Amino acid sequence: MKNLTNEIFTGRVIFYNKNKGFGGISHAELGDVFLHQSKMGDIYKVAHKNDLVSFEAIPSTRKHGVYEAINVKFIENENLSLIINAFAQKQNLKGKVVNMNSGGLLLDVLGIEVFLPKSEVDVYEFNSYSIFLGKELEFKVIGIDDRSIIASRKVVLEEEESNEKKAKKELLTEQKLAAVE
Repeated sequence: MKNLTNEIFTGRVIFYNKNKGFGGISHAELGDVFLHQSKMGDIYKVAHKNDLVSFEAIPSTRKHGVYEAINVKFIENENLSLIINAFAQKQNLKGKVVNMNSGGLLLDVLGIEVFLPKSEVDVYEFNSYSIFLGKELEFKVIGIDDRSIIASRKVVLEEEESNEKKAKKELLTEQKLAAVE
């Protein structure tokens, strides 16, 4: 293995398991580089698939011929930027339900995991949320923090219901005015 002292590399995150705090970065010269949360920069706490990152590399102490990334810093992720912009603009997004846990549903949105808590799935409660697995759902992002992107489908359903009530009220008002004339 060659000496990489003080070299800065860029690569794309190929996967990241946020529950276990590890993943991998793809680099043309180094191959797949091990990524661990403890080696990430102060600001960059959770990696997402397709993140473009800069990093230094050191030989792994765990596996011969493999490098570990240290001082990992986020550069960009176009898909993450789209989600952040939709949050800022209060725009609806769509994502596919790929998994579920005791707290809610996990959506895949442009390769990025989004959490949809059970309380935000619908205006009604369900006995089983497994009916949503594999389905595409429309939602709004209601929160972003270091660990998660939080979504709400309930907000979208409530907005639709409110718009329907408003449209019916306007129609009734028009009909009453037409009847008076």
